[in-house]
Amino acid sequence: MTDKKTHKVLDMRKRTVLQYLSLTDWKMDTRLPIPASGITLSRLVHQGWIEIRGKDQRTEAKLTAAGFKAMRSQI
Repeated sequence: MTDKKTHKVLDMRKRTVLQYLSLTDWKMDTRLPIPASGITLSRLVHQGWIEIRGKDQRTEAKLTAAGFKAMRSQI
């Protein structure tokens, strides 16, 4: 059985993506410091921590205010 709150936990992979996106406005997802799958990015979008625009090789991501707050929270 899985805990419903586990999807809201900010693990190191997600935190690294959020920290990288905090350095700039829009960033190509292919240039993230770690390989982030579409599932990881879609979870971050679902949680409201990032915004996505474009598709395929032209997908860009941007950190939201909620993502910045989540990134600054304690582990």
